Parts: sequence; structure tokens; C-alpha cells
Amino acid sequence: MGCGVSLDDFGTGYSSLSHVHRLPLDKIKIDRSFVSDINDNPVSYKIIKSLTGLCDDMEIACVVEGVETRAQLDTLRRLGCDFIQGYYFAKPMTAGAIGDYLAKERQRLDGAEAKVVA
Repeated sequence: MGCGVSLDDFGTGYSSLSHVHRLPLDKIKIDRSFVSDINDNPVSYKIIKSLTGLCDDMEIACVVEGVETRAQLDTLRRLGCDFIQGYYFAKPMTAGAIGDYLAKERQRLDGAEAKVVA
């Protein structure tokens, strides 16, 4: 088991491309604010598409936060996001509930390409 560095809420607040350049990042977590209207707002779609491409070019894993619908999930899969997380998969739960949740998710996702980050 190792340690990695993730840049959270990328694209909002004080996040900056200079962090991508300066820090030894393993993951960039794209803020949920871009996901909520990804299928209705071409700008949100293009931002996530561009950030996914940046992550790919920089060999940094891309985590997209805030997925709440199947349509969002399908779009993000098409864009090639490495990791997808959000209430579509699960809301916060106790440690004891995680084992059952993971078993059910494996069946529900049918071998989805993107990995679940709970």
C-alpha cells in the first residue's frame, strides 16, 4: 500500500493548472458542478472532455465527482473517465454495510470500464 496525491474539486475555487504543473499528482478530481448539467450544457461537457484529455496526456488519473444519473454515467464513460463517484452508486454508509454494497455493485455494473470510487 502506498500514498498518492489527489487534487480535489479541480476546476473551482483556487484550483489552478499551476498545481498540475508543480505537484506530483496521481489523481485530479473534477468537481461535481460540471457534472450536474453535462448532458444539457455544452460548456460543461467540453470542460470535462478537456480535463479528461489533460489527465490522459499528463498520465494522471481522472476522478469525476457527483454522478447522480445513468445518463451522466454513460456520458462520462464515453469520455473515458478513469474513476467515477457519486450518489448514483451510493450515499455515505457505515463500514459494516460496505461489503454487501460492493457485492451488489459488481452485479449491477456488469463489468463497467470505469472504476467505482466510494
